[in-house]
Amino acid sequence: MNSAVPPEIDRSSREDGFTLIEVLVSLTLLGLILGLLGGGLRVLAKGWEANTQRIEALDMVSRAFDILQRDAAGLQRLANEAGGAPRYIFSGGPESLSFVALEPPYPSEAGPYFISYAIAANGADRDLIRSRAPYRQGMTVFPGATPANRVPLLEGPYRYRFEYARKGSGEPVWQSPWPDRDRLPDLIRLEITDADPRRSAVVPMIVAVRADAELTCIGEQVTLCSAASGGALLASPDDASRAPSGARRANE
Repeated sequence: MNSAVPPEIDRSSREDGFTLIEVLVSLTLLGLILGLLGGGLRVLAKGWEANTQRIEALDMVSRAFDILQRDAAGLQRLANEAGGAPRYIFSGGPESLSFVALEPPYPSEAGPYFISYAIAANGADRDLIRSRAPYRQGMTVFPGATPANRVPLLEGPYRYRFEYARKGSGEPVWQSPWPDRDRLPDLIRLEITDADPRRSAVVPMIVAVRADAELTCIGEQVTLCSAASGGALLASPDDASRAPSGARRANE
C-alpha cells in the first residue's frame, strides 16, 4: 500500500499555514498597536487625573470662600482706646488677617470668636490656616488657638495674598497692609496664585465687610464701639455732644 500523501493534499496544507516571517511581522504589528493603545490610555489617565485635581482644587477654594464670606458677614466692629486714640480690633496684612466675628450656634457654641487667617509653610507648598479662639473682654490681638481650632482651608502649590479696599465711585484701590486705624475696609480680597506659572491661577476671592452697619458692642468692658458714622471711629468719643448719630460708648 502506498502511504505517500498526494501532492494536492500536501500543497494545500502548506498553503493554509503561516511562515515564520509572517508570524514575526504579525507580532511586530501587534506590539505597535498595543504600544499606541497603551500610550493613548496613559494620556487619557493623565488628563483624567489633571481634571480630577482641578475639580478638587475648585471645590476646596469654593468651601474656603464660603467660610471667609461668612466670617466677614459676622465681623464685629469692636474698638479699643489703648494708647489714647481709638482703633478697631482688626488687623489686615498681606499674609495675615484677624478680627472678632460671631460664630453660628452649630457645630460649636455661639458667641464672639477671635478669627485669624495666616499662611504657614508646608514643605514646598503653602497652607492657608484659619484659627479661632473665644473672644474675651480686653483682647486686642489674636491670643492663639488650640490644634483643634486650627483648620487648613487651602492646601497645595499656591501662594496667597490679602488685600483691602474702600468702596468708591470707581474701581477699588487695593492696599496691603490695611493702613487705617479708625476705619474698617469695605472689601477684602484674597489673591490665590499657582506656584507653577504654567498652570492657570484661581479667581480671586472678594468679600464685603459690613463696615457701615450698626452693631451692638459686646460686653461692658469694651471701651468704645463704632456707630453709624460712615464707618469711621470718633476722634473724641468722650464728648457725646459732638458724637454723630448713633455713636456711643460701650458702657452706656
